Parts: sequence; C-alpha cells; structure tokens
Amino acid sequence: MKNKILITIMVVLALAASVIWYLVATPDQQQVETAQLGTPSATKQEPAVNNSTYASLEGDALDEAYIADMLAHHEAALNMAEQAQAVTAHNEIRTLAGNIIQTQSQEMMNMRTWQVEWGYEATTSGGHMSHGGGGADMAGDMVEMQNKLRDLTGEAYDKEFLIQMIIHHEQAVEMSRYVATKALHPELKDLASAVISAQTAEINQMKQWQKDWGY
Repeated sequence: MKNKILITIMVVLALAASVIWYLVATPDQQQVETAQLGTPSATKQEPAVNNSTYASLEGDALDEAYIADMLAHHEAALNMAEQAQAVTAHNEIRTLAGNIIQTQSQEMMNMRTWQVEWGYEATTSGGHMSHGGGGADMAGDMVEMQNKLRDLTGEAYDKEFLIQMIIHHEQAVEMSRYVATKALHPELKDLASAVISAQTAEINQMKQWQKDWGY
C-alpha cells in the first residue's frame, strides 16, 4: 500500500514539474518563433538596391550608352504609335500616338545630332551593344512588344496597346532617372528629365483609360 502511495506521489510530482516547465519555457519559445517569423518581413522592407543599367558608367561613356539605348527605345515607340493611328478604336489613343510621334521624333533628331557633335558612334537601333551594356536585350524586348500587337485591331488592339505602351514608358522613365542627374552634358540631363515628366503623365493617362474602358 505504501508503495502505491509513493508511486502516485511521484507521478503527480512529475506531472507538476512538466506543467511548470512548459509554462516557463513556452513564452521564450514563442518569442523565438515570433522573431524568426518577423525576419522575412524586415528584409522585405529594406530599400531596394539601385539596379540602374547605367550606375557603373560615367562621363562620355554614360551619355553615349544612354543615347544609343534611347534611340532604340524611341524607334520602337514610333513604330507602335504609327500602327496605333491606323487601327485604334479610340480617338484618344490616336491623339496620344500623334503626340508620341511628334515629341520622340524631335528627341531622336537631337540625339543623333549630339552623337555627331560629341564624337559618339552613330546608332539607329539595338542599344549600346558595343559598350558592353544591355542593348541586345532591349532590342529583343522592343520586338517582342510589337509582336504582341500584330494582327490585332479595334478594342483588342487598344487593350494590348495600353498594356505594352505603359510598360514601354515605364522602361524609359527608369532608364532616365540616373541620367537626369549624372549625365555629363546638360542637354542630356534636360532630355532625361523631359522624358520622365512627359512619359509619367502619359502613363497616368493610359492607366485611367484602362479603368474608363473596362480593360
């Protein structure tokens, strides 16, 4: 009988010890788990690294690369805009396309003049491939954008045109941010700033049309 009582007491004490250990240890463990769960969120909130295509360039190398890339970029925009004028279902897009053609044609003329005046390699498309940059990738992106619009007309064309032109404009804005402050020539700083201003406004307008037209 005494042995049974002793065993019962030992079992009760063991259970009590287990409960006490759990109550003491669990908050600490929860704190560790909470901290571990919080780590990814903290990482996501860190500022994005500047991944500008031109961040490693300066002086004439920067200006020459940007001009070559922007000529290729503008050329694609002109092709898309000229196509839009012929097949769009909305006069608003036709007007936008006309503005793109007028503005970017003048900018291309200026950039080609600067290539000659500043002794840079004359280019028409393909970007700054000869400068070790991403010109080949850019040229491929431009062709892909235009291919997505092939054989489309009316509303179907307009829906895809807005998608592609918004992406295209966003690329131009991103390309221009670094150059607007770091370019060697003031003329190029002014051009990059103008691209940011004008194309940001057009991006906002196109996004509003997407909402208005149910795209």
